[in-house]
Amino acid sequence: MTRPRFGPRLRRAALAAGAIGIAAALALTAWGVFLLQPRADEPVTADAVVMLAGADDGRHAYARELVEAGYSDTLLVSNPGGNSERVARRLCTGADRPDGAEVACFAPEPRTTWGEAQAVAAIARARGWERVLVVTNRPHTLRAGRWMRAGTGVDVRMAPIERIDWPMLPVHLVWEIAGFAKGRVNGHW
Repeated sequence: MTRPRFGPRLRRAALAAGAIGIAAALALTAWGVFLLQPRADEPVTADAVVMLAGADDGRHAYARELVEAGYSDTLLVSNPGGNSERVARRLCTGADRPDGAEVACFAPEPRTTWGEAQAVAAIARARGWERVLVVTNRPHTLRAGRWMRAGTGVDVRMAPIERIDWPMLPVHLVWEIAGFAKGRVNGHW
């Protein structure tokens, strides 16, 4: 019995596909390493701690801890889901509010990081804020920092949570690539 032989064109196509796959895997890995090492700022006193909307990944608790540690007496919570976002709702309604702090919740429009930046900018202008301390997850820190700095006109300090949701990391990587591309197209950076 003879083995079927692949023609030279099929072999070249298979090698090219393999090379593209390896290059894509390496690029995605490099992107992941880049996103997981964001330029985080040391927490400093600010006019407000701003918690960006997202999963219950520890950002809610960390934002509250920063306020309770005295970095600000105001917690600004992005809560586009309203009552459907249980953990953010508890910060907004009082069950998990930091003691002695003002908590202001907002629903950005559009429901994006850029929408959050625009909402924070409006609130900062109205209140005369000069500095905000922004809490999000590590993969989102780079893009969120760029958008917040570009959109708010205030001194933005990024304070990402330390925890990484490893099972969700591939989703975060693709989401951030799409977010940067969309931001470029929309002129956010």
